[in-house]
Parts: sequence; C-alpha cells; structure tokens
Amino acid sequence: MRLFLSLAAAVAMTVSAQAGCWGSKVSSCCSAPCASSCSPCGASSCDSGCGTAGSCGTTAACGTWETVERTVLVPTYVTEKRMVTVNVPVTEERQGTRTVCKTVWEDQTKEYTVKVPVTEERQGTRTVCKTVWEDQTKEYTVMVPHTETKEGVRDVCKTVWEDQTQEYTVMVPHTETKEGVRNVCKTVWEDQTQDYTVMVPHTEERTGTRTVCHRVPVTKTRTVCEDQGHWEERAVESACGGCATSSCGGCQSAHSCGGCVSACASACGGCGVASACGAVASSCGGCTQTCKVWVPNVVQKEVEYTCYETQSAQEEYKYNVTVCKPEARQRTVKVCKQVTEAQPYTYNVTVCKPEVRTRTVKVCKHVTEQQAYTYNVTVCKPEVRTCTVKVAKQVSEEQAYTYHVTSCKDEVRTCTVKVAKQVSEEQPYTYHVTVCKQEQKEVEVQVCKMVEQVVSQQVYKPACGGCASAPAPACGGCASAPACGGCASAAPACGCGH
Repeated sequence: MRLFLSLAAAVAMTVSAQAGCWGSKVSSCCSAPCASSCSPCGASSCDSGCGTAGSCGTTAACGTWETVERTVLVPTYVTEKRMVTVNVPVTEERQGTRTVCKTVWEDQTKEYTVKVPVTEERQGTRTVCKTVWEDQTKEYTVMVPHTETKEGVRDVCKTVWEDQTQEYTVMVPHTETKEGVRNVCKTVWEDQTQDYTVMVPHTEERTGTRTVCHRVPVTKTRTVCEDQGHWEERAVESACGGCATSSCGGCQSAHSCGGCVSACASACGGCGVASACGAVASSCGGCTQTCKVWVPNVVQKEVEYTCYETQSAQEEYKYNVTVCKPEARQRTVKVCKQVTEAQPYTYNVTVCKPEVRTRTVKVCKHVTEQQAYTYNVTVCKPEVRTCTVKVAKQVSEEQAYTYHVTSCKDEVRTCTVKVAKQVSEEQPYTYHVTVCKQEQKEVEVQVCKMVEQVVSQQVYKPACGGCASAPAPACGGCASAPACGGCASAAPACGCGH
C-alpha cells in the first residue's frame, strides 16, 4: 500500500510539472505567467491590454492551446502463481527397544541376634536417714515499748487581713466606623470557537493465519507386573511359653518370638521342629496357632492405555480491527474571564483604649508566734527472755535390702526370608513420531508492475515567436511591457525553456 501511494504521488508531481513548463515535445514559453488571461501584457484581453484591435490584431495573435500526449508509468497489481515450500506434518511408526525391570523372589537364610531378658536377684546395703527430735532452751531479746510524756515549744503562723488600695488599667473597647476600597472580581462569559480532533473508530475486516493444536487419542500397550498370589493358613506352634500370655507377645509379635507372622518361625528356630529345641511339647510350650501367610505369584501382562498426542495445523480466520482515524471538528464553548473593579465599602473597627481605675482589696499577712505544747513519745527498751523449742536431727543407719536386675543376653537365631531382585531385560515396542516433510505448493501472489499509459494534456503556445527574440509587432512589445515584465526580462518568472 505504501509503495502504491508513493508511485501515485510521483506520477501526479510529474504530470503537474509538465503542465506548467516545457516538456520534451514543446519548445515555447509557459502559459501567460504574468497575467490572469492569455495576454502577457497584464490586461484582461489582448485588444484592451496592448493596444487597439487594429494594432494588436485578433485574439489568436496572443497564442493557442495544444493537446500533447505523454506516456507515464502507472502501478498495477497483477495476480501471479508461484511455487512455495510448505512443511506438512506426517505421522511415522517406528520400532524401539526399552529396558523393563522384573521382580524375582528368592529364599535367603539370615542370622539375627535377639536380646533375651534374664532377671537376677541381688542383695545390697543402703544408708537410711532418720529424724530425731530434741528439746532445747534458747534465750532471745524482745524490744518492749514504753510511753513517755515530753514538753516543747513550736512556732505557729497566724493570718492577719489588711485593707489596701490598688490602681489597675482596664482596656475599654470603642467601636469606630471607617471607609475603604476593595477589589471585587466579576465573572464575564464569552463565546470562543475551538478546533479539536476526534479519533473516529472504523471497523475493518482482516484475514490472518493461526496455528491450531488438536489432541488426538492414540492407543498403546505396556507391560505391567501383577501379584496374583493367595493367602494360605499354616499351623504354627509357639515357643514362647504361651500363645498370648508369654513375655514375647505370642505369635503376633515377630520381633521377640523370631518372626511368627512373616515366616511362622518360633523362638526355638521354628515350632514343630524337634531338632532345634529338643522336644516340641517341652521347649515350644505346646501352643499351636493358625497363621495366614501370603504366597506371592508375580505375573506379567500386556495392558492397553490411551494417551493423547498434539497435532498442529494452519487455518485461516477473519477478525475485525478497529482503526481510529483523526477528524477535525469545531465547537463553541463558553470561556469565563475574571474582571477586577474597585468598590468602596464601610466597616466597623473595635479599638481598645486604656483607663486607670482604683480598687480596695484585702491583703493577708502571716505573723509567727511561740507556743508551748505537750507530746507523747514511745521508747522501746530491750528485755531478755527464754523459750523451749523442738530441734530435729538427722541420724543415719545402715539397712539391708533385696533388689532385682534385668539384663539382656545375646542369642543368635536364623530365619528364611523372601528377597526381591530386579532383573532387567530388553523389550521391543512401537511408537509414533510426527515429522514435517517439505512439499511444493502453488499459491497466488499479488505483484505490483509498472504499466505504460498514454495521457493527454493541454499546453499553451504563445504567438510571440520565442522568449528571447525581438518583440512581436502583434503584441506591441512583449519585452518592454512593465505590467508583466516581458518574457525576455523576467525569464525566471515565465519559466522559459530551451
């Protein structure tokens, strides 16, 4: 759009320049640059400006207009077909190999150490403190108060009132009237025209291209491990001296009894095994319980699952764009101005004037006198007294006592546990990959080309016979005319060519 506007402006400037000056096919002056009509002498017509009709001749003696054809280049948009390269998404199926871990269970014998508690009875001696109370006599001093009467002299102040005359000044207010001048502002409204620019919105429809992503469901398979085991009930004989009341906690406490829950083994190395503890009934306590044991069975199977893949595509869409174009407008507004004028006014002023007055007031004086008085004084005198108190003494003696000590002894036992191992193996699988491939596509493109066009134009040809030649007798002297300056004497104004 900018290229088209610039080319149109250049063509318009070329045509306007050729209309006022000489072109490649015209060899004469421009059209009467110094006068409003065809006559270069400054008058409205040749007969009245240069002389009479007999001396100037006819109107054709001033000049004639000719039609000249020129060839200009005009920009024109042409639709052409071109080949472009486009990336097209293509989904390919590929084969790959991945490492899958499998769980393998193995039986493994482990040795573990159990702390067996053993209680021992011991004898000891400890020192015990006893409290013994004894009577003891103590002397203490007590301050006993006694009241005594004494005499003294003190100064007493008395108040004496006297009459006294004082002078004081009072500010008496008086009201006075004064005149003054003040400036008063008045508001004057005037009409004023203002130019303002308004952005007027216009809606334009445009076409664009955007990338749209679609989620496509894809079904795939994967290998999962599933434990299809089952529970089995097994008879277990406890070796802890009792099923629920033993110190180990029965078959449910695996830590003290040797793991009755996980492997159904008693503290003697397995209930029912005569070789581990000797006799079954004597060593294991003769308690038989039924425990549930989980027997694992890990099976691999193929499971289908659905996942979503993202595919992108180009599509055209239309959208509206609001474009604001400036538009000049005028409005008439009221403009206020503040005009100041002087205005006289009267105001009252309160003035305070001093006055001296007298008054009689009572004035008090303090007179000091000596006065005797009697007062009591409490005096404390010490006295020694005796009392009997209980005194406690701590007497220590040796005392024998019996105490129990529980100590743990280490005992090594064995058990069989299931140990899981991860075994890795290679497994082939199929996956899809989206690849962009280039294709040649034919599209239509708008191309701007310059096309030659013949344009007709009116050009004025004067009858003076040339700009720099002698004045023609028909015009009465074009070079010496003071009104227009003549073609020869004002070459820059006339724009004479070659």
